[in-house]
Amino acid sequence: MPLDRLVLGEANVRRVQRADGLEELAALIDAQGLLQRLSVVAQDDGRFAVVAGGRRLRALQLLAERGRLAGTHPVECRLCDAVQARQVSLAENSGREAMHPADQMVAFRQLIEDEHLSVAQVAQRFGVSVLSVERRLRLARLAPRFIAMYRAGEIDNDQLQALALIDDLQAQEAVWDGLRPHDRSAWRIRDAVTAEACSADSRLARFVGLDAYEAEGGAVRRDLFASGEDLSGIFLDDLPRLHALAMERLRGHAEAVRTEGWSWVEVTLDTDRAAWRGFGFEAQGERAPTPEEAQALAGLEALALTSAQALDAHQTDGDPEADDFEAREAQLGGALDEVEDKLEAARAALRQWSPEQLARAGALVRLDSRGEVVVERGLVRPADRAARRSVARGAEGAGEGMAAEDEAAQPSQARTGDAARGAFSERLMRDLSAHRTAALQAALLQQPHVALAALAHRMAETVFSLYGPGNDIVRVSTRVCGDGTLAQAATDHGDSRAAGVLGQAEGLWGDLLPGKPDALFAWLLAQPQEVLLDLLAYCTARSVDAIRTRMPSRADMSDALAAALGLDMADWWQPTQRHYLLHVSKSAMCEAVREATGAEVPAPLTSLKKPALAAHCASQLEGTRWLPLPLRARHAQSEENEEREENAASETAPGEGAEEEGEGEEADADRRTQG
Repeated sequence: MPLDRLVLGEANVRRVQRADGLEELAALIDAQGLLQRLSVVAQDDGRFAVVAGGRRLRALQLLAERGRLAGTHPVECRLCDAVQARQVSLAENSGREAMHPADQMVAFRQLIEDEHLSVAQVAQRFGVSVLSVERRLRLARLAPRFIAMYRAGEIDNDQLQALALIDDLQAQEAVWDGLRPHDRSAWRIRDAVTAEACSADSRLARFVGLDAYEAEGGAVRRDLFASGEDLSGIFLDDLPRLHALAMERLRGHAEAVRTEGWSWVEVTLDTDRAAWRGFGFEAQGERAPTPEEAQALAGLEALALTSAQALDAHQTDGDPEADDFEAREAQLGGALDEVEDKLEAARAALRQWSPEQLARAGALVRLDSRGEVVVERGLVRPADRAARRSVARGAEGAGEGMAAEDEAAQPSQARTGDAARGAFSERLMRDLSAHRTAALQAALLQQPHVALAALAHRMAETVFSLYGPGNDIVRVSTRVCGDGTLAQAATDHGDSRAAGVLGQAEGLWGDLLPGKPDALFAWLLAQPQEVLLDLLAYCTARSVDAIRTRMPSRADMSDALAAALGLDMADWWQPTQRHYLLHVSKSAMCEAVREATGAEVPAPLTSLKKPALAAHCASQLEGTRWLPLPLRARHAQSEENEEREENAASETAPGEGAEEEGEGEEADADRRTQG
């Protein structure tokens, strides 16, 4: 039958038409021709309705659209009786069995090795990518034992992919047999295979660069099944060469630091700070300002004081219900931020190392955990510190250098400004962030894997000193952020969806856990891992505390958690009068409606009193899933911005709580990093 006279028949029982695999099918027909005829019934209009072979028809039509087939191209068909059309369609769609992946893998290998087709030719003829063919070929070349096990369902695809990292067939079997039967997960196999290798995502590999390593003859092993952007799927097998290249590059950085005039400069690849915690630290001094600089500093200090007083007066004496209250607060906060930035820049220009400091102190050039070069300047060796104490013993003040050491640990004054200072009041910000905290907790209950990752992250950043700003929202101490805390901050928390999810979980665990403390551990030991993970998710979730009184200036761990959970606050919160609209200005209400609907609030309505306007706006916002800025998804800043703000990470903002125990010493060291 001519292709242009074929149409999809009503008797075709397959109603779900998916695009998946259609390109592959079209490529197969283009390369091999139509291998299985279509089943059709004649129509009164002279066309033929396809009752079995609808996907093949769509693939043929796709080829015709692309000019690969003519509209009159003859298509082999089987003419059926219209009475039996539906039975024919059901029979064909019911009797199919998909090819086992192992059979396709082996067939691809035979086409390449026996029929001498290239990988590109196989990819073209069967409508798949070259990478897909290479991946299946890699699996087909595993030891025959594993192909047979795959067909029998005794090994899964992930385990095969892990074994495919090994080229030698005997080594594949040795790794498999060397693991205990219950410990042959894909992760465990990959770990055993790459135990002596280094991931391209590691700090040393990032610092040296994969291209530079390979250019020096370094051996590389690539996991074909990893994402093309995933460096963790590339393994560097020559660790001594990698270390040598890293040291060579680091010494180059050290030479530049040595020209600054330090008495000594050392280089290390070690991230453990224990070896140099006994070192003293020289605080960078300041030179005397020129008359012009002194005048500029005095002017900036006076302007900063005036700006801070104006902002405080507005927050204390201003009318929060006024339409321009928040706009004025934002203006005053922005002015204070600007003058503080200028003041800090002016003071930074005066900082310098004195010749005496350069003569008695040195610098350490090292790599941090992210593979970035860090220079610790002004370090005083323990022996030099002891000598100075001996000389200065009994002298009043103990010397300039030691005083500088004692003062170095004092954190600099936290910035009082905030880019979003005036956008949301403290009360509203606390309300919104408490609702978001409850939603984060509830979402974590439903995804124990993310809860486990969050807990591991909190532990790892403590063990490896990888503290970041805003990363302390999982309070593993453990301090519970329960319904009482949430209800105090979040309006109508008890009626929220998150409270329902959390309350149901609390009741479930209350019934499961033993009532006596001395029986709890024994009960936990007797539970399967799935129960422990769910309990861990609940406890981790209940430790999350992302309640804030100020809009954060950058994305933090709560945003990372929200992204991992796929959290959409529109599923957990709605902008009602009580929850939001009565807490913002009339202009903010109208702006919310404009953002959500694309329409302006009619001018006559803007003159209504606030409660009436809030009621109108609430009706307009209903069902739009609009969210205010604090509840929208946020993303991490660029690495450049993160590096610039790294010093601020160890400072504690007013009202946010003190540093956790054990972080002070590490934070002091971090503040010295960017010297």
